[in-house]
Amino acid sequence: MRDVGRTFRKRYDKLARQPFIGSNGLSEFDERWEIEAYSTNYLRTIMSAQCFLDGLISNPNSHIDVHRNSRSNVYAGGGLTRYYVDQGQFKTLSEKVCTTSQDLGSPISIHVRDKVSDTLNAFDKHPTRMDNLVRGVIATPSFQRIDGDAKSLADQLCEFLPGLRGAPQAFGGTPSGVNWIHANDHFVCRSAHSLPLLGFSDHEGSPDEVEMDRVLRSMATPVCSHLAWRFREWYTCPKLLAAISTPPLWEMMSSMIEARAMNANDKKPFILYSCHDVTLLALLYAIGAEFLVDGSDCGGSNMEDDEGSMSSMGIKDGMVRVDSRQSWRWWPAYSSTIAFELVRQSETDEHFIRVILNGKVISLKPRMSLHDSDQKQVFGRTSSSRVRMMRLVDLEQLLEVLEQKAAIGESTRPRENDSPTECASIGVDGG
Repeated sequence: MRDVGRTFRKRYDKLARQPFIGSNGLSEFDERWEIEAYSTNYLRTIMSAQCFLDGLISNPNSHIDVHRNSRSNVYAGGGLTRYYVDQGQFKTLSEKVCTTSQDLGSPISIHVRDKVSDTLNAFDKHPTRMDNLVRGVIATPSFQRIDGDAKSLADQLCEFLPGLRGAPQAFGGTPSGVNWIHANDHFVCRSAHSLPLLGFSDHEGSPDEVEMDRVLRSMATPVCSHLAWRFREWYTCPKLLAAISTPPLWEMMSSMIEARAMNANDKKPFILYSCHDVTLLALLYAIGAEFLVDGSDCGGSNMEDDEGSMSSMGIKDGMVRVDSRQSWRWWPAYSSTIAFELVRQSETDEHFIRVILNGKVISLKPRMSLHDSDQKQVFGRTSSSRVRMMRLVDLEQLLEVLEQKAAIGESTRPRENDSPTECASIGVDGG
């Protein structure tokens, strides 16, 4: 995430057209951008935001190895105290074990909002509602059949990862019997950190370690495939998709409307949201990321690896292209980031939205009408003349159609004093 922050700094230092380094050793990024940072109430998302901000605002010309000398890091935060207070682990401020921006005088705080006002985690804000929606998807005959077919894969995986067996499951459990996010995380996280798949297991150092590693490695694609299929089922349910995606998108659109009215010399907003892969995936489904919308239906855990990896993306004409045979099983890679840029076209003074996923512009194919489901508008695709990006009014129409399709009955636009009225807890990793 620190590397991602550095990448963002390079891009937006250039766009600000005022690159310079301040006397305090920081990039003075906050002199050109009005930075706000929000995170869900999870330690891992707070730390991700801290590392991102460290890469974003620390001195880009520093040659100090930040991995060896922690004193060179800029610790930007503010949410950790709140996190530990909510967890009940520390009664007083002096007992906490993590450092926040209040202690170090960092210019940026990470806001961890109360569940009443949080837009990033529908599962924690409305656990009962979300539980009912997911249970409705699970109960369908097709889900029961395909997920049941994955039981053999789950059992085989449990021989290597016994912690999966019998672990608590959200939503009353599913036929396959394991939490597939936890299963997939074993492959994703170890790959990201270059750790052996069999490290710390009973098979490490055994005579058959090489063969067992091959067997476990062969499960990576089927596991990710089945997880992607499950969430494809989640997010083809309009009510479930709208509940997760529309609150953060409404909030983002509101910020863009305010930014559009700013004067040329005003500091422009740079708003960071740190949440979860399942939230990012929901946003991509909601805005109609073309590589997901056009992806062929999947077969759950029975899929085998085609050419390339399970989440491979090709780039053509500056746009993300994904083979339709693989796009349905795309899963956000470790430290994935999606950027929504508000772009002003100087010739017409119009404002558009450009969507960038992991550094590449993506084209969108969202539902823009309740009645013309097969006639979806395409935004961001390269043409011979120009790239037609989404306007703010298009985003508003998209969200209204999504809510109408979900038959919610009222808008999910953030409102003051919008109380969740629920106290149960599911968490975001109930995959």
